[in-house]
Amino acid sequence: MRWLLVAVVTVVLLLFAMIVAPQVIGDKGYVLISMGQWNIEMTVVSLAITIVVAFIVWWVIKRLLSRSFNLLRGSRQWLGGRSRRKRQRAFFRGMQAMAEGEFEEAKQAFTRTTDGDFDGVNYLAAAQVARQLNEPQRVRYLLEQATEYPHSRIAATLVLARMDLEEGQAEAAQKRLDALDEKSANHPQVVRLKAESMARLGQWQALQNRLSQWRKPLADDYVHWAQRVAKGKFSEIASKQGANQLKQYWEDLPRKLRHDDAYRAAYIQQLMDQGMHSDAQQCLIEWQKKGPNPVLMPLFKQINLPNASSSIKLLETWIKQESNNAELYSTLGHIAFHAGDDVLAEKALLKAIKLSENQTDLLILATISERRDDNLQALALYKQGVALREQEVVAGNVQ
Repeated sequence: MRWLLVAVVTVVLLLFAMIVAPQVIGDKGYVLISMGQWNIEMTVVSLAITIVVAFIVWWVIKRLLSRSFNLLRGSRQWLGGRSRRKRQRAFFRGMQAMAEGEFEEAKQAFTRTTDGDFDGVNYLAAAQVARQLNEPQRVRYLLEQATEYPHSRIAATLVLARMDLEEGQAEAAQKRLDALDEKSANHPQVVRLKAESMARLGQWQALQNRLSQWRKPLADDYVHWAQRVAKGKFSEIASKQGANQLKQYWEDLPRKLRHDDAYRAAYIQQLMDQGMHSDAQQCLIEWQKKGPNPVLMPLFKQINLPNASSSIKLLETWIKQESNNAELYSTLGHIAFHAGDDVLAEKALLKAIKLSENQTDLLILATISERRDDNLQALALYKQGVALREQEVVAGNVQ
């Protein structure tokens, strides 16, 4: 408004000067405007008045047009805002209905959000509802729509890949995950599903090559996957080429892999699966000279040899160092039981359950009692084991 006030004052002063000056000097001035056959004659004062009037008319028209455009824009924004609020209410109602288990109502609500700006979250939620309603084709359609939104692309792709794996389409899942950009490809869940699809396709060597790059995103699952890869590779070699070739393959592995606990555990497990318990025992003892290894030590329980004195001696040495370790007593009991030494097995397992009850230990003790025809004791131990199992199930459900 300030510029308008200045302009008006300037025009008024100019007009005043143009009117007064001719009167002072006695000459009103003369203006001729010729356009073809048109001639316009007027005094300077008339020209000045015409210019001022034209300026005022122009300004009024401009203001009217500006207000009209603003009114139209405001109406459009108001209508758009009203539609946006309707979609938001439908989205919130859909989420509430989904939480309440009213899936049909949720489905109807989400159908009214398709034009909304929800970054694809509305499609993800609608897909979840469709899954609850057992509409797999609709689930896939909605998830495909969600992949069009950058913020929902990973989530939608993960769900689609899981569906592919559930339907036995590991190759489709792998292809879908490989299509993600480099940043998304390092997402922990993407890496896990890639590993799963490769495992199901039997791509053990390729998975082994990628595993070292995935150590960080796999985090605590790295050992599990390293074991699974090694087991898959070892199983493939043992089934096609035999146990001797398996041992040779192990010797030919890089030193880094031969010192990896996950690979060692998988190798020992494969030896036992091939019935080579003596070789497995030798490896377990050799690789745990410095003390029990949390990855390898549990495998002792599977050792099934008539003469397992080497393993028993090692366990007894560890027990002397940790006399209140229930797991060590339990492991010793399992080895002795498989070796047919019921006396040592019972002694060790009774100590183990005294420190920490374990259903498997209780069942082995019940079997030992049956062997010596102590049926009452065996029944009591069986019941104790079943009761412990039920307690664990209840505790798991509560959690």
